[in-house]
Amino acid sequence: MLSRKAVLREFEEYGLTVPEIVEKYCQWVSEDQYMIMNRIKNNIVVLKRNEDGKYEIFKTPKEKKPFTGHVEGKYKILNPKYMESFKSEVFAVKCSKRGNDVYRHRVYRRFKGLASLAEKTVFFNPKDRGGKKKTRALFVTLTYDTKRCSYAEAWRNLGVEFNRFMAYDRKKFGKVSSFRVFESSKKGYPHIHCILLFEEKEFKVFRDRRGQFRIKEKGVVAAGWHSHTDVQAMSSLGRGLSYLKKYLLKCIDAENKDSKALKTLALSWLFNKRAFSISGKFRQMLTDLIKTKHNSNHKRMQITLEGEIVQEYIYYVLGFVPADVVRLKKDLWFSKLGNEQITSIEKFLKSKKRVLD
Repeated sequence: MLSRKAVLREFEEYGLTVPEIVEKYCQWVSEDQYMIMNRIKNNIVVLKRNEDGKYEIFKTPKEKKPFTGHVEGKYKILNPKYMESFKSEVFAVKCSKRGNDVYRHRVYRRFKGLASLAEKTVFFNPKDRGGKKKTRALFVTLTYDTKRCSYAEAWRNLGVEFNRFMAYDRKKFGKVSSFRVFESSKKGYPHIHCILLFEEKEFKVFRDRRGQFRIKEKGVVAAGWHSHTDVQAMSSLGRGLSYLKKYLLKCIDAENKDSKALKTLALSWLFNKRAFSISGKFRQMLTDLIKTKHNSNHKRMQITLEGEIVQEYIYYVLGFVPADVVRLKKDLWFSKLGNEQITSIEKFLKSKKRVLD
């Protein structure tokens, strides 16, 4: 199966054009992969055979260990009557891959949660013709001068250069938070679309000839970036995030026919860049959202309609297999497996073990 590291090695050794990278990315994302998990009720004793051939009580390891490509040892259950139910309690979970449906769902959920909080933050009314408008938030687009270096160097240096830009603005204006999204140009060079939220600085706003809101300090804000910069004043955080949403949703969907969207996905994948990134107050807002939805102080249990506590389960990973081995429909993210599917998976894992040995 094609991997990012393999493509990166090929890129470094031979060099690849942007269309070639896009082609390899499309091949990689189209190969769905599933994590195979075994579910065991916690009142069932599972034995695992050790190196000496003796069976010992199996305990789920607390520390995460890297998957080596095969499952070591044999498992069995003390009471034979549970054997059939144990064998059938095997599930396939579709893995998240940059650009596929699981990935899009996860990214959008994170973004939607943050956007709902930001809607309450308003700086001025854009429809108000009179009065002096002020804002603490700017929508900034940072482009890359193609004469500086190759598109590959631009993507590799992007994180460092954006951090340098943020450090400059913090030095000039005090505490600044950011929310940024990457997008590829037609030539493969990166753009950065970002919201800057200033805690210690408020900007006076005016409307230009095109009806867009601007600030007089645009040159000071932009001085920390080496190429062209566009700066717009934001009336509210919610409106700014709606702009970012447009770029984000377009650039996380591998089925999007837009060539720029596919280039963004492919180059972000190859150079290992996140779909979006937050810092400062934006990060705190997201943290508060998570705490609100998941309060760890309250122990929760699942119960039936009769009030009986539902049996808890222990899960452990058997391995990762391609979609053609699992034989599931593409739109299924989670499914309990039958005996034929389990047999197919066992054969695949055994063959993989022989290759590794």
